[in-house]
Amino acid sequence: MFDVIGQTVKAFSQIRLGPWQGLGDTLLVGEGNLSFAKSLLRQPAVQITHMTATTYEKEKDLSEEVRQNAALLQRCGALVMHGVDATHLEKSFRPYEFDTIIFQFPNVGSREAKHGHNPNHVMIRKFLRSAVPYLSSAGKILISAVDSPHYQGAFQFDDAATFAGYATPESYPFDPSLFPGYSHTNTNDDESALDEHSRFATWVFRLKK
Repeated sequence: MFDVIGQTVKAFSQIRLGPWQGLGDTLLVGEGNLSFAKSLLRQPAVQITHMTATTYEKEKDLSEEVRQNAALLQRCGALVMHGVDATHLEKSFRPYEFDTIIFQFPNVGSREAKHGHNPNHVMIRKFLRSAVPYLSSAGKILISAVDSPHYQGAFQFDDAATFAGYATPESYPFDPSLFPGYSHTNTNDDESALDEHSRFATWVFRLKK
């Protein structure tokens, strides 16, 4: 009986994790305080074989919290890099293929239109295009954001996928409680989308076959 209960609990946990399983060789971009990378390493179920965690901020601009999280990740065997622009990965990486590339709650911190589009939409298009050479043929990109018509309209994930050569993305509910220790902060202030909203989703992008 206990075996049945254990299997049921494991199966339910896998359903809740959704796309956050079998991550393999993983790259995280725009990590901010590195708390999500730290939380992932504490989640055996996500099955990370190697982690590269990056921040947009340069090392000289990091807070003490980020420095501590970076040191912990490095002690656990992760590679931590700073000053990495997710829209120009070629400036930081030599040719390499990751199984999973993750961008949590991307936000440029501006509402000023660029080329007639929301700046977040422009950033996602550039990021997805930049990531193509660094994603394995069977790999996936995971982007989490607030699940609302406003944010979906801002990012226009389907359009960005088509522009960059991906199949139409699938979306799954994102539950922050599954990632203990994860603390998201907005780009330009100390507030958090996790505190301001209640519905979140992870969009899964795969290259067109």
